[in-house]
Amino acid sequence: MKTQQMIEEKVKSQSFRMSVKLITIGAIILILLIPKIMIMELIRDRKFTSVSAQNEVAESWSNAQVIRGPILTIPYVEKILNKDGELVKEETHNYHFLPKSLTVNGELFPKELNRSIYRSIVYESKLALDGKFEKPNLEAEHIAPENILWDQARLSLAIGDLRGIASEVELQWNSQAIPFSPGMNNKLLGSNGISLHLSAQMLQDSIAGFHIDLNLKGSNSMSFAPVGETTTVNLKSSWNDPGFNGLFLPADRNITPDGFTADWKVLNYNRDFPQSWVDGAYDLKTSDFGVTLVDMADNYQKNERSAKYGIMIILMVFISFFLNEIITKQRVHPFQYIMVGFAVLIFYLLLLSFSEHLGFNLSYLISSALVILMVLIYSRSFLASWLNSIGLTSILSVAFLFIFILLQLESFALLVGSIGLFVILGMTMYVTRKINWYES
Repeated sequence: MKTQQMIEEKVKSQSFRMSVKLITIGAIILILLIPKIMIMELIRDRKFTSVSAQNEVAESWSNAQVIRGPILTIPYVEKILNKDGELVKEETHNYHFLPKSLTVNGELFPKELNRSIYRSIVYESKLALDGKFEKPNLEAEHIAPENILWDQARLSLAIGDLRGIASEVELQWNSQAIPFSPGMNNKLLGSNGISLHLSAQMLQDSIAGFHIDLNLKGSNSMSFAPVGETTTVNLKSSWNDPGFNGLFLPADRNITPDGFTADWKVLNYNRDFPQSWVDGAYDLKTSDFGVTLVDMADNYQKNERSAKYGIMIILMVFISFFLNEIITKQRVHPFQYIMVGFAVLIFYLLLLSFSEHLGFNLSYLISSALVILMVLIYSRSFLASWLNSIGLTSILSVAFLFIFILLQLESFALLVGSIGLFVILGMTMYVTRKINWYES
């Protein structure tokens, strides 16, 4: 009877110690959340510094370019009469006309600029704008010919950043060549641009063809406004990671390791403004579309995604060490759990610092190899054999590999991650199915 009582007390004591150990491990994981949050903040700070450096480069080079136009603006005078037919006042209005057709053929030449350890993607471009204008029919709008201010008719072309203009810009209007002047007084298109005066004689042709060559520097992206009744844009570049944005996506695209080609076709039915209107009835800035040169080597985004899985890796490693305690009766001190947890967190600091110089993938390999080696050697100091250390460290290796695979996936990351965690949980259940948690 006394022996039975001693056995029961021993079982209760072991069960109590096991419970305390689980609570302690849980507390350690919660404590490790603090440095994990600090690491996440450090990644965000470094990312902010990188973005600031990129913005500084863009400010020195040229910002993202947006091309809107060309648009023809013809002012006219509206005479306000009283009921007796006497002139009360005169108001000046602007009639805006869009081209019948607009075709843009262009090529972007990306290049990498560096400020300190941070890189910024910029580009040079060659664009050719071709199209046609129909003769403005102001009489159809009940505007008397004598009220039209032909000497103030202007053609405007909005350009996102005028500092990016790399050569003189000239308009080929039918057989005439006219240089543009800096400045544009047409807020419908944007705040920056170039313009020129068109004489009444030049506007008398029923159909006028135009051609504009643009050599522009820019950063990050290039966009266009669909000002033509039919707008066609054909772009190509050696950049192989384009991101298409704006109100319209390309009708046809081809992306290869050598670059991309993209073709847009936008009809006037697809936008929310007509071919002509008076004053500021419509705003052309709402229908932009174009391409962004996506930097797939955004190491900070990958670092941030990787660090989000930090506690999951620590949890997997701690569970494996705890199960090893239960199965082999080799006790692991809470301090040793803390050291292993910090080793996993150090991985993310190594990854961040290495990736700023070596790129993400190589940095992930180096950082994970260093941490795995450190945990392997350290675990041998409190585990019975090298076989135990290698077995437990291999779980850490599998965890790092699993997270790396998830980081390479975009659309399927959630699916693969969910299935992977389901398999890991199932394997853990299978391994622990025969453990009697209440007996020695």
